Amino acid sequence: MSGPDVELARARGDEAPLLSFLQRRFAGVFRFWFYDVGSASFMGVALLGLVMLAPVIAFSKPEVLPLMLGMIQVSVSAAVAWQLNRLAATEWSILIPEYRNNMLFQCGFMLLSAFVTGSVVSFVTGIYGAFTQLLLATGLGLSFIYLCQIKQSTYYLSIFLYLSLLLMESVSALLSEFMVFALVLLILMLVRVIYKRVTVSPWHPDARSIYLNALEMGGIWLPSAKSYRFITKLEQSLHPVSFFMGPVLAILIVAMPLFTLTIAVLSQLTGVEIPVLFLLAQFSCVTCAMVHWSRIQRWRAVEALYMLPGFSGKQGMIDAFNRSQFKLSLLLTLIMAVTASLVFFINPAVTLSIWLHFVMATLFGCGFILGAGSLCKSALQLSMTMLIIICHSAWVSAGLRLITEGSDVIPWLAGDLIFTGVAMLTLWYGSKKLWRGDLV
Repeated sequence: MSGPDVELARARGDEAPLLSFLQRRFAGVFRFWFYDVGSASFMGVALLGLVMLAPVIAFSKPEVLPLMLGMIQVSVSAAVAWQLNRLAATEWSILIPEYRNNMLFQCGFMLLSAFVTGSVVSFVTGIYGAFTQLLLATGLGLSFIYLCQIKQSTYYLSIFLYLSLLLMESVSALLSEFMVFALVLLILMLVRVIYKRVTVSPWHPDARSIYLNALEMGGIWLPSAKSYRFITKLEQSLHPVSFFMGPVLAILIVAMPLFTLTIAVLSQLTGVEIPVLFLLAQFSCVTCAMVHWSRIQRWRAVEALYMLPGFSGKQGMIDAFNRSQFKLSLLLTLIMAVTASLVFFINPAVTLSIWLHFVMATLFGCGFILGAGSLCKSALQLSMTMLIIICHSAWVSAGLRLITEGSDVIPWLAGDLIFTGVAMLTLWYGSKKLWRGDLV
């Protein structure tokens, strides 16, 4: 605590100036971080990951732990980017005494707490590569915050923070000790430049537009592709599921298999083993989560959808949305089947058992996410779907490892079949609860 703060506390008669200082700096922390929808969405994911650390450690799931630590770190980073953007977007933040200083202190505390927690867990568990992946996630999160300060519209790309986590393990395996040391220096440099920038950044009109658009649309953006006829047709075929995301959903559906095949070819040419089909399965689940993320964030658009012609009342709109959800899950499964078949010709290690494992895993993963998403009415509830993605990731990776090692494939394929049945029941049950009790 600085000297003036101590003197101020003593002048007020405080016997514990440090406690008084912390009370002032943490004023409104729960309201700002866990009630504001923009911040709460990311902090909910971080808290979910934090809660799940104990069972993951208890049940010895080393392949999942680095992913969860990275998820916590980038979630907090995205929440910090939201708070800093709100500081630059709201004129009243300049007028309220100590508000700006309190928010900057809380941002630093959240980032440091996430990093310290991840570091302690990494060293206590002794899982190889966990701390390196945590450093990568920290560098990625800080880079995102800095880019948001330079160009406010970078915040629209927050979803790519989570997609990048799927590549962390492959990237960390390529880092030498010197590169890890350089990464630490880069993180320290980012902390310094971010601090210098946010302490002098004034109100910015672009930040205000980002703030309002993110409240309405959930902060998801990709370049418009309306001019491409195929994208438009695909978007129309998935209506009304695509209504809340617009062309973003169609772009992701087209980009995911192309990205997977490109990485598969590069992996074969360079000799670097990259689990491309695993990444595609995870991307598919994240895409399904984005469907309901945008639906919940754009809650005002529900009435606009209801007013469109073509629905026979509220139930007709619900039925159409549920049919589109089922069509989306089948489409993503078909993409996995075709992509895995093409990867088979590129990489002979892909067997029929692995092909079946990934195809069924994609089907039940998307079914679980879409069904659970239909039950959610708030961003905090939707954050719980990250638990499904984590469990799905653990099941797929464990099954892939054992099938590759030559273990008996029947139990894993039987498990995939059982999960597929349960996922379809979840999707059916969620369809009965979608928009139940809402205004529309």
